[in-house]
Amino acid sequence: MPSPPAGLLHSTSQRPHPLPALYGNSCKTTCVKLFLGISSTAVRKAIHFVNLRRAGRSSGNLAMNSILKPAPGSETFGREDFVVGDKDAVVIVDHGSRRQESNLLLNDFVEMFRAKTSYRIVEPAHMELAEPTIKDAFGKCVQQGASRVIVSPYFLSPGRHWKQDIPALAAEASKEHSNIPYIVTAPLGLHELMVDIMNDRIKYCLRHVAGDVDECTVCAGTRKCRLYS
Repeated sequence: MPSPPAGLLHSTSQRPHPLPALYGNSCKTTCVKLFLGISSTAVRKAIHFVNLRRAGRSSGNLAMNSILKPAPGSETFGREDFVVGDKDAVVIVDHGSRRQESNLLLNDFVEMFRAKTSYRIVEPAHMELAEPTIKDAFGKCVQQGASRVIVSPYFLSPGRHWKQDIPALAAEASKEHSNIPYIVTAPLGLHELMVDIMNDRIKYCLRHVAGDVDECTVCAGTRKCRLYS
């Protein structure tokens, strides 16, 4: 059978609801309404979409504040919050790399995400080239008591990996846990906070080139952050 596309909630006891075919501004809202049912207020309040606020800067990296609020212009700005279930688990998936230092950055982000959100179960996974795999992370979530798994791609754009590869790997992972529903969420996409992040990176790298600061944690040891001529 073909693998389900990204953006569908899956379980063996419930037919998945299709999301819009195109990734757009209404994706999250549509997902919530289709999954929860518009008339089910009690159930709707059992979900929480974590929202980021404009963050402070430290050591060349954007830090997240402990109080999370949606930024103006974001898809969740001005809408009601939803409560995270104690047994909701998040698997944060990046591409994976043969360079171990790159893979370790995902672990750092997962720790940051877990500390700054209401999710108790958060696991890293690599789509390919490294471990843990999506299957490994899915299983670890279930072992920790997850009753639903949220697979969240640590990807910028909705390309082939989001549309085909990650959903296929998630579907394969779920076969061993047929009683656990899961969803593959949208990638990071366009968000005004991305402007802050990119601008922060540019400014810090220019300061490093000028000799004002050390390499940031992303570039550390690579000697790639320099002027070429």
